[in-house]
Amino acid sequence: MQLLALLSAVTACGSQPAMGEPQPALLTESGPEVREELRRVVSAAMYGVEVTLAEDALTRESLLVVERQRQQPRLSGREMVPPTKFQLVVGGGACWLMRLADGERWELRKASCRPEVADQ
Repeated sequence: MQLLALLSAVTACGSQPAMGEPQPALLTESGPEVREELRRVVSAAMYGVEVTLAEDALTRESLLVVERQRQQPRLSGREMVPPTKFQLVVGGGACWLMRLADGERWELRKASCRPEVADQ
């Protein structure tokens, strides 16, 4: 099954050391190595399902929403499986991709990020 990333959007270990209060973050660069790491981590977090992410994923906003691709049209026109939401956060000197449903996070070892600043 393939997934389609609806918003811009990591394989690393699934370890989750204490990192204090994580802050929403943005990628400072999204070169090929970083994008591939992000794709692998999202795929692992989605239990091995292949995903497609935008090239500017997680560079403009910290939230990443991934929907399952429809296999066949639904009569209601609505997808019944809720999307999976992730947020890029920074804490403990590292970038992390956090699954919002359960708080599980994966370190992005090739990525560098900065705190996201809310628009004034």
